[in-house]
Amino acid sequence: MTMKDAGLIPVTIKTADINGVGNISLQLIAQQGNLLPAYLPGAHIDVFIPDLGPRQYSLCSENSRGEYYEICVKLAENSTGGSHFIHHHFSPGDNLTISAPRNHFPLPQAGRYLLFAGGIGITPLLAMAEHMAQQKIEFELHYYVSDSEKAAFLPRLTAPALARHVFLHDSSANDSLRNNTPLSLCQPDENTQVLACGPDGFIQRLNDIMQTHHWQENQLSFERFSNANLNNDAGGQAFHIQLGTGGQRYLVGPHQTIAEVLLSAGVDIMLSCEQGICGSCITDVIDGIPDHRDCVLTEEEKAENTQITLCCSRSQSPVLVLDL
Repeated sequence: MTMKDAGLIPVTIKTADINGVGNISLQLIAQQGNLLPAYLPGAHIDVFIPDLGPRQYSLCSENSRGEYYEICVKLAENSTGGSHFIHHHFSPGDNLTISAPRNHFPLPQAGRYLLFAGGIGITPLLAMAEHMAQQKIEFELHYYVSDSEKAAFLPRLTAPALARHVFLHDSSANDSLRNNTPLSLCQPDENTQVLACGPDGFIQRLNDIMQTHHWQENQLSFERFSNANLNNDAGGQAFHIQLGTGGQRYLVGPHQTIAEVLLSAGVDIMLSCEQGICGSCITDVIDGIPDHRDCVLTEEEKAENTQITLCCSRSQSPVLVLDL
């Protein structure tokens, strides 16, 4: 894995605290005592883990002015090493490197919001909820957990500013999205936007409920933990990529990615998650028709065919000209 050096930030772990059961929250401060870049709710950063490379985590600081960044990491059962390393090896005082914030899950314009968090998917939505409460925007936050007594962020969620907006759903008490539909989802409203973050099954169930109750497709925005498209056959027809108008051409084989070919050719690209979920490798398309396989670009952006994620998407045309 590689990433351009531009935008990398050296930070120090200020605090590392247990947050609910199986989660750890880290507060990160700039090493030189400077302010970190400001960001808007929904943003995430890459955390560079020794010998493992970058992992993406949503920013969930109580404010986004840059005094510190906070992330919350769940110890995943099927961890590829990132969450295990953070839980067992990161300590206050440790220095590490992060990326500047990127935001592919911004707040759309709306008069009212419904937020749906599945498990650790609470992280970006908590930052959104606190922003909405501060701005006196109308919203509901529905937080689905396996055991409400073990949930993350309970002190912040039960604080006076948020408490009346928050609905905690405990699946151990049979209060899951599959078993109970919140009343607000049964009443579609054209002035309301629905935002969600969680596992694929959780997102799919929410989408099914919204379709049943006749919400419009563009009223749902979401962020996944993984890219379901990668479960499909990643192969396809070979095609060429071209660097700029009249630039060098490279062949991308049926089972190669564009990113792999470019890196092998020594082309400097930004690459992080390699799953089409973080947006770091989004590149402008000058000519050709991409075969979009990511879950970062919106349907409208995909239809424009002016951008592509290099890590997983392919080409429908024989040649794809990239702005590189």
